[in-house]
Amino acid sequence: MLSQLRRIVQDVAQEPVLSQALSGLVTNIKLALNTECCSVYLADYDQHHFMLMATDGLNPEAVGKIAIGFSEGLIGWVGQREEPINLAAAHQHPRFKVTPEVSEDRFSAFLGCPIIHHRKVLGVLTIQQGTERVFSEDEESFLVTLGAQLASVLANAELREAASPGTGSKSRSSQLNGLPGAPGIAIGEAYVLQPASDFNAVSLQRSEEPDKELSRFYRAVRITKAEFKRLSERMAEHLPVDALAIFDVYQQLLDAASLGQEIEQQIADGWCAKSALKRVVEKFARQFEDMEDAYFKERATDIRDLGERVLIHLLDTEQRHHKLPDKVVLVAENVTASMLAEVPRQQLVAIVSLRGSVNSHAAIMARALGVPAVMGVEGLSLMQWQGQRVIVDGYQGHILLDPAEAIYAEYQQLISEDAELSAHYQAEVTLPAESVCGHRFALMINAGLAVDPEQINNEICDGVGLYRTEFPFIIRNQFPTEQEQVILYRDMLSAYPGKPVIMRTLDVGGDKPLPYFAINEENPFLGWRGIRLTLDHPEIFLVQIRAMLKADISSNNLHILLPMISELSEVDESLRLIKQACFEVGDELGLELVRPKVGVMVEVPSIMYQLNELASKIDFCSIGTNDLTQYLLAVDRNNARVASLYDAMHPAVLRALNQMGQQLQALQLPTSVCGELAGEPAGVLLLAAMGYDSFSMNSSQLAKIKWLLRRVSLQELQLVLNDALNSESPKIVRRKVHGFLEQKNLASQLRS
Repeated sequence: MLSQLRRIVQDVAQEPVLSQALSGLVTNIKLALNTECCSVYLADYDQHHFMLMATDGLNPEAVGKIAIGFSEGLIGWVGQREEPINLAAAHQHPRFKVTPEVSEDRFSAFLGCPIIHHRKVLGVLTIQQGTERVFSEDEESFLVTLGAQLASVLANAELREAASPGTGSKSRSSQLNGLPGAPGIAIGEAYVLQPASDFNAVSLQRSEEPDKELSRFYRAVRITKAEFKRLSERMAEHLPVDALAIFDVYQQLLDAASLGQEIEQQIADGWCAKSALKRVVEKFARQFEDMEDAYFKERATDIRDLGERVLIHLLDTEQRHHKLPDKVVLVAENVTASMLAEVPRQQLVAIVSLRGSVNSHAAIMARALGVPAVMGVEGLSLMQWQGQRVIVDGYQGHILLDPAEAIYAEYQQLISEDAELSAHYQAEVTLPAESVCGHRFALMINAGLAVDPEQINNEICDGVGLYRTEFPFIIRNQFPTEQEQVILYRDMLSAYPGKPVIMRTLDVGGDKPLPYFAINEENPFLGWRGIRLTLDHPEIFLVQIRAMLKADISSNNLHILLPMISELSEVDESLRLIKQACFEVGDELGLELVRPKVGVMVEVPSIMYQLNELASKIDFCSIGTNDLTQYLLAVDRNNARVASLYDAMHPAVLRALNQMGQQLQALQLPTSVCGELAGEPAGVLLLAAMGYDSFSMNSSQLAKIKWLLRRVSLQELQLVLNDALNSESPKIVRRKVHGFLEQKNLASQLRS
């Protein structure tokens, strides 16, 4: 049963034409369950009905014509109840709807199962039989399991079809939906980095240039054959002759008389090279898998291995021949800092990450760079994005593929309006960050997520509230030397003379891996990351602190920030190592160094309850709302499936921040907020009402936040905060803050 389920789902996923995919689906289910009829209905939420899209057993003329309302018949009942309905005599049930056009009079037994994706009913699968009987538990379980597996495949099937050249007409723009990762709107060409090298990532596409596709295929085959020859020669000293025979088999399979001939025919039939390769390799692999002999079954693995090696070279050829667009929309499975380093900043206009959520590292990087981003986008495989003309709406989380000219013009107007709003904020950027009631705020920038140090006008900010030192570590192939770090840190420190530059010690792990220092964990956000890693490797910690101290000799504005602190002993050990580094650098340079101010990131809930003891050990603290929210709500911020649960505006998070604010003020411990909440208009208003007056944010948000704070008073913000703290959900909190902004006539000028 498991292999049948897998086969049915794979067939649907691989067929680029939706109607053909559904037609094959119902036939395969009918055969697998040995029943007399199988049908699939898909939901149309614009028309509020289920449309019969494919059937094997009912009148085929009814396909695409018969619609059943969401509240009508047994189909509508399955959709309403969102669970299977299993009836022995369906026509006797009061919800049964007579539809003569479908010719189902001869069927009595009925089993309907909903297809649900992210809590939304996409359609209904049904099987029917003439004999009056209740379908067995195994049959029901099969259909339920199949429906669950099909949900994600069908969720964006129509979109995939529309986005695939040659598979159908494109009469209107196609829209993909994701999560808004960074605000703004951009128009550009999709450029894929690090394409996947397995067939699951390849969507079937046609091509009108068979000669060019053949040339690409032949080149990939030549490279693969040469690779096998080298492998065979290298292993000849270590393996017996019969074991080396596998390389000869691979060579023969690639010849025109074997797989090659069929692939050439597929290309001649109009498929692009990688699609032709996928179709042929998976066809042969299935044939081997269906054999009873264990030896021949294993040959399916060899066929796939061979095919994927050719695919790697095929994709590599495409990547190297694809010119970097003038306006790059960077698309990747999960955007990383090293990927951003490959695209010139002046050409990068937007980011699309197929994984991740609003506060994944990729989204934070996008906001730091001031480019729109959409996260957790489903519907197209990675390679299907390449070369697409797209509009990225980072406000709503929408992506429009191949937009019509009218839509293109509309979004161009929105881009112009954004530029006008930005100029509006910039007009006051050199003025003090001071509320209407005269309260002064310190506004600092977050830095460290660009290839070059972010250096903005020293007059418009109060320093660097968070310098993420991990970027130089992530983009290299080995740990940077002490001298390399000295140069980087000196550039940043000297750019802000007389103003604090808070440098966070190495914070890797979680969603920020080092390519040369693999950390494989089941729960990386709860694992070996931040200070936990560097205290276990004091040689890394000491070199970094030494580099910071040397870089600060002439500037004297260094503050050191410790990440991921969860207990006081970690602070004690860090301070001991910092003291040691001060002694070493002083001894080396012949100076008597004074230890810089040292602070702690408050982002792990446990440290919230140790603030009294903490205050006697450190000079300041910085609240990281991103991880604090993640840990308080038990939500992996990288997981798109639970992204809707992650919200720093959650009343529980706000109450925790408010309690900490009161306690820290009583302790007179200098505190700043450096998480993404501090750069969000609604968030900074609530934080200001809590008593926080130092905020660190992405430089792209600073002018807007300063403009906003200059138009409010703490007294009126206190009223908004009281309402927010007593709210039941983040949605209500946002509604109340938005209502306040509308009352002040500020909402229309703060598109975010």
